[in-house]
Amino acid sequence: MKLKKIKNEMVAIFIVSGIGFIIVLILSYIAINKLIMDQEIQKARLVAHTLFYTREYLSKVSLYVKLTNNKIHPFSLTPAYSVNQIALIIKKKENFIIRQVSDKYRNKLNKPDRSELEAIEYFKKNPNAKELFKFYENSQHNKKELQYFYPLKITKKCLKCHGPVEKIPPQLYKKIVDIYGNSAFNYKIGDIRGVISVKIPLQKAQSTVTELFIKIISFLMLIYFIGVYLFLKINRNILKDIEKINSHFEKYFSNRIFKLLKSKLHYQEFENMKLILNKSVKSIKEYQKETYFRFYYNHLTNLPNRKKLIKTLEIDSSSCIILIDIDQFKEINFYYGEEIADKLVVEMAKRLNKDRLFHIKVDEFAILKECITKDEIYEYTVKLLKKIEEPYIIDNNEIYIKTRAGISYSKKTFISAITALDATKILNKDIVFCSEAHSIREKYKDHLVWLKKIKSALDEGRIIPYFQPIVDRDGNIVKYEALVRLIDEDKKVITPYFFLDTAKKSRLYFEITKTVIIKTFKRFKDENYELSINLSIKDLADKGMREFILKQVREFSDKNRINFEIVEDEDIKDLVEANEFLKELKKEGCKISIDDFGSGYANFDYLLNLNADIIKIDGSLIKNILNDKNSEIIVNTIITFAKKANRKIVAEFVENEEIFNKLKSMGIDYFQGYYFSAPLNKL
Repeated sequence: MKLKKIKNEMVAIFIVSGIGFIIVLILSYIAINKLIMDQEIQKARLVAHTLFYTREYLSKVSLYVKLTNNKIHPFSLTPAYSVNQIALIIKKKENFIIRQVSDKYRNKLNKPDRSELEAIEYFKKNPNAKELFKFYENSQHNKKELQYFYPLKITKKCLKCHGPVEKIPPQLYKKIVDIYGNSAFNYKIGDIRGVISVKIPLQKAQSTVTELFIKIISFLMLIYFIGVYLFLKINRNILKDIEKINSHFEKYFSNRIFKLLKSKLHYQEFENMKLILNKSVKSIKEYQKETYFRFYYNHLTNLPNRKKLIKTLEIDSSSCIILIDIDQFKEINFYYGEEIADKLVVEMAKRLNKDRLFHIKVDEFAILKECITKDEIYEYTVKLLKKIEEPYIIDNNEIYIKTRAGISYSKKTFISAITALDATKILNKDIVFCSEAHSIREKYKDHLVWLKKIKSALDEGRIIPYFQPIVDRDGNIVKYEALVRLIDEDKKVITPYFFLDTAKKSRLYFEITKTVIIKTFKRFKDENYELSINLSIKDLADKGMREFILKQVREFSDKNRINFEIVEDEDIKDLVEANEFLKELKKEGCKISIDDFGSGYANFDYLLNLNADIIKIDGSLIKNILNDKNSEIIVNTIITFAKKANRKIVAEFVENEEIFNKLKSMGIDYFQGYYFSAPLNKL
């Protein structure tokens, strides 16, 4: 019975190993096929991206290149025509087809087939999609193919040839219509123009899959059959030995002794079971150890993590906590990549190299320090930050970092350290103690009080514009600037210095801007003076505010009297919608001024890009112009540039006659300040 059982187990082993072998083969084939197909997709992606960037380059340079050879096609340097020619060359040289197609094609070569038209519709319905690829059987040639699609979107440069007809230069429009007909106009920025289509036959790739699979299967089968042969040979010898022993005992010993032998075999089985149990216990212990490490330690630096710190603080509440953070780590990660950023964190951990060091977040570390005086721990932290801010050389990149530290000294809790670290940004300091952070709470209370005052003032109509005159060189009033004021419940006039920053942190700010515009437009409806209203980057960035301002402007009878002062801000350069909105205001007839010019952000390129009509020189330069040579030099430079660029200049903060005469002698056009009048609630 024993021998039969052993033979049955051997048969079961053969069956299981055979099934396992088949599964391995299937998984191998799937993995190989996926790898090869991914390579084909990457090939198509690379080709499509290369052609897309070629289009980008041509769209920049083609506008500035003039063709003198009449034998060359007039549009041969345009993105569409050039990429078509490149695609034809690739088709001849390589074994795949590239097309750029559009549902509104001009050239018949760019007419989409059914699958390309489906791709265009897909990208229109999914504007955030980056790519699309399909595998299908070519019914004509009975071969499998990969088709890859990359979306072509309308950018600002495309509008010269594909934008609204009225904005296309007449000569260029006529040339396009003569050659291609009156199609593919009136696109907007972001619209789907078409797709780049890359079609790759997969016959060669499938051959590669088959060839590689045959090699692997041959090797695995060889190994498998060698293993089976050795297994059978060894087990056959073992079975023969067992048969001989059993035969010997049955022949020469009594039935009792034979039973004893059987009991011995049961004992052996018990020993085997004991070995298996020991192995299981060992595995469980190793798993527990691994689980503990994963739970309490950071996988990148192998340092104890946040959970371990909290557990440690439950036992040790006497140590100070220093929480250190890498400033703007996201930018480092984005610029250098995740791999280099991880190496940077590891190197930083090595520099810290403290016995009681914890890795809290990817860019955040904590140190438990024995209790010393506040001055000593501050000096210790200063030296520590200086050490870890020394340049890092990683993969030939010299990386500089800035760090901040929050210290929990008196309360000695992790939450206090976090509060202190957060306060470093608010207080703009490198090192903050938790005691300093608590002062911020008072600011929050003050913030809530002002929000309540602003809301109440808006509801009760106590947000009003005051008007300060702007005069010409003869002292005659030519325009007024509207300046917001809050009238409190005691009729006291509050300047924006006290409430505008608070308002900007809430949606109430937009309500203030709307109120000032509505009341100012109403006040100047029947006046002949020009009016000037301040707008911030926050106003320009909000779609709802842009629509509101445009509606109010269009309802105002004399738009040429409206001037919008844009508070100088470096972020406006990158805000496409804001720049387009300012252009739209100018089309309506409004003027644009740059307020506080020379305060730090603006430059002359910024001024030209905004196409501002008026420059308003920052008041800090005007106030000091009689005593500060540098202020005079800067103002002179601005005046010289403005005159050459045909821009008018306003000087604000004119406080006395001496400053007025000085500015007139320098060539300033308009003046504003308390020398002429304070802001008043009437004209």
